[in-house]
Amino acid sequence: MNSPPSKVILEGRGPITLRQSDYVATGGEASIYRANATSIKLYTDTDKMIRDRMPDKMKLLSNIRHEYIMAPQGLVLDQKNNPIGFYMPFVDAEHLARVFTNDFRQRSNFGDEEAKKLVHRMKETVQVAHDHKALMVDPNELNWLVVVKGKGGPEPRVIDVDSWAVGSWPPKVIMPSIRDWHSKNFSVLTDWFSWGIVTFQILSGIHPYKGTLAGYQRGELEKRMKDNASVFTKGVQLNHAVRDFKTIPGPLLEWYKAVFQQGERLIPPSPYDIGLAAAASAQVLHITITATGALVFEKLFEETNDAVIRVWPSGVCLLKSGKLVDLGRKRAIGKIQSKDGEVVKVQGGWLIADWVAGKLSYSFVNETSLQEDQLSLQLNTNKLFRYAERLFVTTDRGLTEIVFTNLGKPLISPGQTWGVMVNATKWFGGIGVQDAIGAMFLVLPFGDKSSTQMRVRELDGLQTVSAKAGHRFATLVALDKQGRYQKMDFAFGHDYKTCRITQCEVDTPELNIAILPKGVCAGIIDDGELIISVPTSGKINKVADKNIATDMELSNWEDKVVYIQNGAAWSIRMK
Repeated sequence: MNSPPSKVILEGRGPITLRQSDYVATGGEASIYRANATSIKLYTDTDKMIRDRMPDKMKLLSNIRHEYIMAPQGLVLDQKNNPIGFYMPFVDAEHLARVFTNDFRQRSNFGDEEAKKLVHRMKETVQVAHDHKALMVDPNELNWLVVVKGKGGPEPRVIDVDSWAVGSWPPKVIMPSIRDWHSKNFSVLTDWFSWGIVTFQILSGIHPYKGTLAGYQRGELEKRMKDNASVFTKGVQLNHAVRDFKTIPGPLLEWYKAVFQQGERLIPPSPYDIGLAAAASAQVLHITITATGALVFEKLFEETNDAVIRVWPSGVCLLKSGKLVDLGRKRAIGKIQSKDGEVVKVQGGWLIADWVAGKLSYSFVNETSLQEDQLSLQLNTNKLFRYAERLFVTTDRGLTEIVFTNLGKPLISPGQTWGVMVNATKWFGGIGVQDAIGAMFLVLPFGDKSSTQMRVRELDGLQTVSAKAGHRFATLVALDKQGRYQKMDFAFGHDYKTCRITQCEVDTPELNIAILPKGVCAGIIDDGELIISVPTSGKINKVADKNIATDMELSNWEDKVVYIQNGAAWSIRMK
C-alpha cells in the first residue's frame, strides 16, 4: 500500500497533515490513522467512495449517535476535494477477543460482573443499530473494542460501521465463525445470533461450537454449526480452562441453549434479567491418568481472602488487594494501585513501576531493609512494557528502556530508544506486534541490552490476540479472516536474525505457558498433560499426570516453573 497523502481535509474541520507515525493499522479495504482524538479511515481503493455511493451512506450513518457506536462524523477529502474516507472518534481500547482469555481477566481484574456488564452494553448497542433500521451484519470479535476501565465498568465500541446494511446499501460479507448457517438472508435475528456467539465467549472463554465431540474433527466449525452440535451437546468435552456455565444468568443461558443447540432464533434477554431457569453445564473433560510420579507440586504462598493473581520472574507475587509478596521469604514488600504495574529484580532489591492517577510512578524497595524510595523520571508515556527483568516505556520516539543504577542511591534514567511505530504496535508479554502499513513485524527485546524487529509474512492479514516471549522463543495466537485461531511458535537463532516457525489451529486464544531464562518451556494445552520443551532444539517431553489441569495459570520465577490455582501460588518440577 502507498503512503497516505501528506495533507487531507476533514469535512467541517479543515486540513490536517498525516504522518507515518499517525498510522495505526490496515485491515480489509482501508487503513486507519490517528490524529489526536480522531480516527481517520482511508480506503485503499478510493474509487469505492463514488462506486458505492459512500458519501450518501456516511451521511445516513452519521445520524446514529451513541457513545458505543463509532459512526462516521464526516468525510475525508484529498487536496482536489475528492472523498477518500471518513473520520470518527478515536478510542484507546482492546480488541474483544483479548477479553475471552483467563490471562486477561487476571491481569485486568475483569470478573463475572464485568463480563455481564459488557454483554449487557453490547446488547444495548445492537438494539440501537436496529432502532435506526440498520443491520450490523458482521459483528465479529474484531469489530468490537472494549474500553476496560469505562464509566462504571467496561464499555464496548463497535467499529466498521461503514459496512453495515442500511437504507439501499445491502449486506456483503460476514466472518464464517459468527454466521447463521441456517438463514439464507441477513436480519435482526442473524445479528442476534452473531452477538450470541461473541458474548458466549466473553462469559465462558470458548466458542459455542468448539470443544471435543465424537464424530467431528478439530476445525469442523461450519459442520457443527449446521448440525446444531454445540457445547450443550451430550458428550461434548471441555477442559478446566473453560469457565463454568453456571456463572451465566439462567434466562440468558437458556437462550444460548435454545439458539445454539435447538436452532431457535430469538431476541436475547439481558444478563441482568432474572428467572428460575435451571443452569446447564458442560461435560468438562476429566482425563483419567495414572500419575507417573515424575512431578512434584509445592505450595509457595496462600493468604486467606486475598488471592494471588500474578507472579513475576523476579519472585514477587501480586495479591488481589494490591499487596506485593516476596515468595522467597514469604513477606510483604509493598503495594501497588494498578494491576498493570510491573516488578523487576534489580541490584539490591526490586524496581516497581505502578500507574497512579494515569501516570507512571516508580519506586525501589531494598531487599534487606524493605525501605521504599520514590524515584523520579520525566518521560511522557501511556504504555509500560516488560521483557524478562527489563522495563520499557513507549514514547513519541519509540521504545525506550528504563535503566536502574544503585551507587549508594537508587536512580533511574532513560536508556536506549529503538524506533517503532508506536500507534501501530500492540504490546503483549515480552513482545510487540507491529503493523507497518500492512506488513507485520515482531518487536523482540533480547539478551541484556538488545532489541530487534523481525518481518513475519505469516502474520499478514491476521489479528494477534495473545502473545508471550522469552529467551529465544515466542508464541502467539492470531485470528484469521475465517474466525479461526492460528497459533504460531517462533524459535530464534542466537542473534535473532533467523527463526523457525511452526503453526497450528487452536480452539481459543488462551496461551498457558512458562518460558524460562534457560530456554526451557512448560505448557498446558489439555488436562492431564504437562508439555516440557526446548524450542531451539525441537525437543519435546509430554508428562502425563492427573493433577495437571488447564486452569493452572503458568508463569516463571527465574528458572522455576510456577502456577496460580484457586488463589494460591505453587511450583512444579520434575523429580
